Amino acid sequence: MPSKDLAYYMTLRYPLELLGGEDGGYLATHPDLDGCMAEGATADEAIANLGDSRELWIEAQIEGGYPVPEPRTDEPSGFVSLRMAPSLHGQLDGMARRQKISLNLLLNTVLSRYAGGVDALRQVVESARQAEARGAAPEVSRAAAATAAPRRAR
Repeated sequence: MPSKDLAYYMTLRYPLELLGGEDGGYLATHPDLDGCMAEGATADEAIANLGDSRELWIEAQIEGGYPVPEPRTDEPSGFVSLRMAPSLHGQLDGMARRQKISLNLLLNTVLSRYAGGVDALRQVVESARQAEARGAAPEVSRAAAATAAPRRAR
């Protein structure tokens, strides 16, 4: 089986994350390539510099005999099985009941706030409350929940 070379890896589309700095400038990273990052004064410059960094990073891995991961191709399913202390479960369930929303929606709201998706989930919660006020079941469709889920830049 032929070995994969630099040219092969450079054709792959690795996801990227772009962060703005507090003092200006941008940091671009490839999460799949641990430690592969670049900076730039603008977002475009940081992304262009990341292309150069990716090439050097992959080349060093190959020359050192280390594996080069390929981009992740599977998308998260949106399903998570979560274990927690019964006391925490009880507290969260009580919060959800007081807000008249499902425990699932409460957990999604809390996690989205933590991950930075406050505005989108606020809209979902408001839609659920409006549906409840109209007498409709406050269920949120999968499409609405998917729209509210924050996504990383790719």
